[in-house]
Amino acid sequence: MPVNSSSVLAGILLWTLMALSSVAQTPSVRFIDAAGKTLADVPTVLQSERIYLPVDAVKTVFDAAMTQQYNLPRKRLTLKTKGKTLRLEMGTATVSIDAGKRTIELSTPPRVIQGKPMLPIAFFTEVLPVLDDIEVLYNPSLQRIRLMPKTVWEPSEAGTAPEWTVIIDPGHGGPTDRGCESSTGLLEKDVVLALARQVQIISRQHGYQVHLTRETDVKKTQLERLRIANRNQGKLLLSLHCNASFSPQEKGIRIYLNNPKGQLRFPTAANSTLTGNRLKILSQANFLKQSQEFAAVLQKELNFLTETPVVITELPLVALSKAYMPAVLVELGYLSHAEDSGRLANREHITSIAQAIARAIQTYRASVSQ
Repeated sequence: MPVNSSSVLAGILLWTLMALSSVAQTPSVRFIDAAGKTLADVPTVLQSERIYLPVDAVKTVFDAAMTQQYNLPRKRLTLKTKGKTLRLEMGTATVSIDAGKRTIELSTPPRVIQGKPMLPIAFFTEVLPVLDDIEVLYNPSLQRIRLMPKTVWEPSEAGTAPEWTVIIDPGHGGPTDRGCESSTGLLEKDVVLALARQVQIISRQHGYQVHLTRETDVKKTQLERLRIANRNQGKLLLSLHCNASFSPQEKGIRIYLNNPKGQLRFPTAANSTLTGNRLKILSQANFLKQSQEFAAVLQKELNFLTETPVVITELPLVALSKAYMPAVLVELGYLSHAEDSGRLANREHITSIAQAIARAIQTYRASVSQ
């Protein structure tokens, strides 16, 4: 029976496509430090929808003194790093540390790819923090892994100190104050309230209380919001908003601080009302240094989530001027920008922002305690 050349060609093409779908190259994963500086771009392999990295990546980004030994017949990998001995078996999720004194079950096991042992992303996020006092975060959308010193503080025992409270102010609210709106109908008031609630939930795991200026879709005046913040003796105020622009190109997260240096200077005290307001603004400005410190920490956390650098701007802000505590206003993105609004409509993205805010609060809280 004659061979049909077109059938052979189709078969070869199908086999090639199947091979490429099972093992494909992804460009790389970028490792960065706490400041966002690139430590290394490590080539990766994508197999069965999982990303794998070469073992040498551990030596490159974590421990230059690491040694490795791979037993090919038994498919066993031994790593010596940070004074510990790790044993892994390809295809098995268990990582044994120091002859079984401690074991870790990886969410994704290592495996042999093209004859070489390869480590999953999970090895870096789940094992490295156990070996050293670091936090490892993975951003799958931007293919980034951040390594930074672990932020730890011990919450005060009940009755030993006043509770450390953060005030989060979700902007707008109610039927008449919806804030800005995306082309798909996403409302600013809903985005910021959803985010505030997420931060409040996460905060309970870190030993501080988050008090919201509004818990539901209700309207609150600016004065009411500030009274709530001051009455609850917040150690920090975070005001949440979304942005909008006539230009569809405007996008990204913005952080604003209240800095009254741009205020008009009055030559005399003839106008007592203005002078009184100015004095109140300056009272809030006494917290400017702390606000700047928190904003810098928050900027680093949010930069990990986005390719567009987060900008910090200082200017006189009425919304924060009468808050007698460190205060920051965050514009989470532009609802007038298609990509920004799409991300803000995504629950996973909102959770990522909430986690970033919680980490920033945790880091700032630890620095204040020290």
